[in-house]
Amino acid sequence: MRNPVDEAPLDSVIDLDVAEDRPTKSAAAPWPRLRRVASMKVSVRGVVVFMVFGGLVGGVAGQSWEAAQQRRRQASELSLFLAVAGLESVAGAGGRVTIEGSIAVVNGAPRPVEVAGAGKVADVMVWGQQRIAPAATGRFPVSVAITCSEDAGTRPLPVELSAVTADGVHRTLTMRLDLVGSRWFEYVERVCMPR
Repeated sequence: MRNPVDEAPLDSVIDLDVAEDRPTKSAAAPWPRLRRVASMKVSVRGVVVFMVFGGLVGGVAGQSWEAAQQRRRQASELSLFLAVAGLESVAGAGGRVTIEGSIAVVNGAPRPVEVAGAGKVADVMVWGQQRIAPAATGRFPVSVAITCSEDAGTRPLPVELSAVTADGVHRTLTMRLDLVGSRWFEYVERVCMPR
């Protein structure tokens, strides 16, 4: 006698021989070329050579990109330093000191920089324009007017300069010129703080 539990109901059985249930050729392989490529046998040597070649090409491309980035950074870098360079004449009267002299501008950037006076009327007027090579110094004539006060000479003077970096960007800078320790300071001290 058969037990009804051992028999499977007919509606839950799948007939594998029925044509409607088989996938069609287009549904089974949507990209037949991809399937052909995936089924190809490739030698290990070919894969290794391809990967080494790809690594070399990627390394060279990455190095070239990094070098180009470094050149762009250097072309836009600006690093200038100021110092008193020379003294031509000094005049002092009416609580003011007028100095004709020169300042030194040092280019600390890795590329040449075009430097000029900003052209604005100020207490420190810088004359001229020069292209200063990396690690080189340019001298600029200046006219300086200092009003006597308690901190005259000890307070750094604002100097406006115009600079064009190697990448062609124009910048106007306000830099500080220290007088302490220079010959200019001695004369400012003599005129503004008589003993």
